[in-house]
Amino acid sequence: MTMWVPSLAEFSGSRYRAIASAIEAAIQAGELLPGERLPPQRRLADALGVTIGTVTRGYTEAERSGWVSARVGSGTYVRSKTQDNAVSLTFPADETVGVIDLSLSLPPPHPLRQSLLSEALFALSQSGAALARGVTYQESQGRREHREVLARWLNTLGMPLMADELLITQGGQHGISLALSTLLRPGELLAADALTYPGAISAAQQFHLKLVGIGQDSEGMRMDLLEAQCARQPPRAIYLTPEQNNPTGACLSAPRREQLVALARRHDIWLIEDGVQYLPAEQRGTPLYKLAPERTLFVFSTAKVLAGGCELACCGRLKVCTSG
Repeated sequence: MTMWVPSLAEFSGSRYRAIASAIEAAIQAGELLPGERLPPQRRLADALGVTIGTVTRGYTEAERSGWVSARVGSGTYVRSKTQDNAVSLTFPADETVGVIDLSLSLPPPHPLRQSLLSEALFALSQSGAALARGVTYQESQGRREHREVLARWLNTLGMPLMADELLITQGGQHGISLALSTLLRPGELLAADALTYPGAISAAQQFHLKLVGIGQDSEGMRMDLLEAQCARQPPRAIYLTPEQNNPTGACLSAPRREQLVALARRHDIWLIEDGVQYLPAEQRGTPLYKLAPERTLFVFSTAKVLAGGCELACCGRLKVCTSG
């Protein structure tokens, strides 16, 4: 680190602008070299007889002009020429190695994900046709060959779906938003578990829907409370995660799935089944879209099976598959 102290008398304007101008002049003159760290703001403030805030504004102005770059927790550095001529695609160092983050519902870490992603990206980079398709607009439902691959994969997971039933979206949240905006109009009633996925609450608020929470227990949403709500005012749709409710982890029991479908048919209610919390076939109940295919929109996410960073999704005729 160079304890560089400029003479602000040589520059007009406010003090912070003078500091920014002094940095620019020093870089152009070779006094400050690429990659060199500027003095800590407190030390430079003391040396110049100005406040720390003045130095901070000066550094910020120099960064805005492209002369320096700030690194959180490290300092401010003179930009190198390569920074001006190349786009950086690097990621910051992972400071959580060895730490399991439970704040998100993600699949267990596995090195195979990175290696397979590397192979897929390499194969993509070698295919001129694939690259050409990747930079053009896609069909509104998603490319058929992609939907066919997803349909085959879902069938191996015990979810029999056909390509024509799928619509590709930009993740689970996007799929939920599409379902709500398609089935409900502003002001209509949406029912959900009293404790439910915050993203669904946010989407309901975005579309100006009336959201009512239905009480739940260890078997999931209570049908007696839902029946009472229907007697007062039937909701236009019900959003729920039958497998591993977020955040309680409760699974909707088989009898309640039957009761829910009967209620939905009696009151003409749409069911939005969020299947992002994937469970193997032997551990999950009968999907609602199988019990009531005529009124169920199914949202499935690959994030819990493959990787949270692969934002891909698909939505279908009465079924939705997503990746986020």
